[in-house]
Amino acid sequence: MTDVDIASIETRLAEEWHSLKALVDSLSAEELQEPGVIEDWSVKDLLGHVAFWANKVAGDLALARSGRAGGIEVPFIPNAKGSGGQNMTDDWNAREAAARKGKSLKDVRQEWEDSFEAARASLKTTPPEVLEQEVQGWSMFVRFREDTYNHYKEHAEQIREWQRNLETTEA
Repeated sequence: MTDVDIASIETRLAEEWHSLKALVDSLSAEELQEPGVIEDWSVKDLLGHVAFWANKVAGDLALARSGRAGGIEVPFIPNAKGSGGQNMTDDWNAREAAARKGKSLKDVRQEWEDSFEAARASLKTTPPEVLEQEVQGWSMFVRFREDTYNHYKEHAEQIREWQRNLETTEA
């Protein structure tokens, strides 16, 4: 018996993706590249960041489906014995931001759009029992949720807040 409802996950994924995509589509190329959304990151930087995590979870689901979940790298293992609670997420994010620094807006947008398709396709081929599998402290479902639709929602909210702040400073 499984508690994972693939159809509900697909619905949330599509809803949060379309919300973020509509927001991104409403911005000009100049706005997309303006720093300051989160510290010195622009929306373009956020798109590369989101693309990295969505592509990562798509690959991680493929590893889990093939019985190689032990090969999944994670930046943080919650409550893992001996992990020391060391969280390397910021290091991974910095590494990925640096890797995309010289890429064009067009290329980053394409990577971001492709990452959504990769995550969606990977989800469609993943049985519920694989999503329930715990890997290094979290179920694959939690990893998928946090690296896709919750991530889309989180950064959409930050972009909206940045927009509101711009509007008040320009007024």
